[in-house]
Amino acid sequence: MIEQPLANLDAWVRYFETSTLPVLQKTHDSLIALQASGEGATVQSLAAVAKHDALFALQILRFLQRRRSSHQLTDVTTVERVILMVGVDTLLAEYGQIVTVESLLAGHQPALDAVRRVMQRAHHAALCADKWAAYRHDIDNAEVMTAALLRDIAEILVGCFAPRLYQRIRAMQHADKRLRSPVAQKVVLGFPLIDLQLALIEQWRLPPILKMLMDEGHSEHPRVRTVATAVAFARHVANGWDDAALPDDFKEAAELTGLSENETRKVTLQATERAAESWPWYAAEPNMPPPPPEPLTAEDATEDSGNASSAP
Repeated sequence: MIEQPLANLDAWVRYFETSTLPVLQKTHDSLIALQASGEGATVQSLAAVAKHDALFALQILRFLQRRRSSHQLTDVTTVERVILMVGVDTLLAEYGQIVTVESLLAGHQPALDAVRRVMQRAHHAALCADKWAAYRHDIDNAEVMTAALLRDIAEILVGCFAPRLYQRIRAMQHADKRLRSPVAQKVVLGFPLIDLQLALIEQWRLPPILKMLMDEGHSEHPRVRTVATAVAFARHVANGWDDAALPDDFKEAAELTGLSENETRKVTLQATERAAESWPWYAAEPNMPPPPPEPLTAEDATEDSGNASSAP
């Protein structure tokens, strides 16, 4: 465990480069079940596990990059394609007995709860990004989904390996609601987490397209905006449906998808409902706020008015 800030950004990158990364307990249990199922373990079933757990998805991508040969000329940018290339049995053998986030953070319950919430947000963001990318007719929905899933991996890693420092950042933000996350992160760590995020992607030689999709410095690209908006939306929903930023999130998503705001809201809430169903991965009981009631459309309002006028 890291108790005090390391000397600089490079020192953090070196630390995570040599660390054994964990997965969620639910992921661990799912991998054991897939091992026991024999031929029942498929590319789709293993990929479904990874889509719930950003740490496991990251490790699958890194597994291929560490073994990349000079004959592989194109990047493999999604979890499913890595599984297809490497093989289900190979990955289950590699990760069947792996440390869990829950064991790593035993004795650090507040940090554990916070890390699980961030991982739940990541899953929610990935589902929203996938949904919006489909309506945008994106060239590769799965890339956008993967980037959204991994967008906050640096925060997750700091929470896992430096829980006291992570809690200090959170305490600063709790004490001052106006304090922006990058500012609090720089005070405690010496840098904003996005810098660590991009440095780790570079160190791990993950596909450059994933780095670009996570970097809001490229916000002129709709694919980057899709990832950023999905991540922001999931964060705001976690605060509650009364979060003041949500209307802007829906508006931005509507511009990206070309749908009306009402249609955007409907398809987005479909993704949110799917994310809410995955609560056992992240908590002991359901913990996502239920979606608010659908707003009335002009057509609905007209119909209700007509019904009211015809009532006895």
